[in-house]
Amino acid sequence: MYDIPHHTQETAVTDVKIKAKDVQVYYGDNHAIKDVSVEIDNNTVTAFIGPSGCGKSTFLRCLNRMNDTIDICRVEGDILIDGDDIYDKRVDPVQLRAKVGMVFQKPNPFPKSIYDNIAYGPRIHGMARNKAELDDIVERALRRGAIWDEVKDRL
Repeated sequence: MYDIPHHTQETAVTDVKIKAKDVQVYYGDNHAIKDVSVEIDNNTVTAFIGPSGCGKSTFLRCLNRMNDTIDICRVEGDILIDGDDIYDKRVDPVQLRAKVGMVFQKPNPFPKSIYDNIAYGPRIHGMARNKAELDDIVERALRRGAIWDEVKDRL
């Protein structure tokens, strides 16, 4: 999946899609997530339920390495998808995010411009041959979302 040799045989024996073991997340000195271990089977629906601020979104952001975009965030422990360590230095976070997408209840943009957030997907998937085509894709997306007039001067 990520051009890394499997380091475990688990996926051959079980139907585990995602395995997290002893995951810790820190924002600077704040220990936000402590000792999370979970196995999520393939082709299942799994819900993370808990009060606001308990770490649900922070944990989910670990699964596609969105926390990498936060300078003060540090993730420890093991997270495997299809038996591959997604935090291995050989894993390209951009390719991982192309395969592990997320939709949150509240907007969760990259810490980039409006334009770069909209252009991110089309850019990494090679959907535009040049900047003009990418500009058209971004404008069409914002028009379809009925927010072009609101944001066109702040891209």
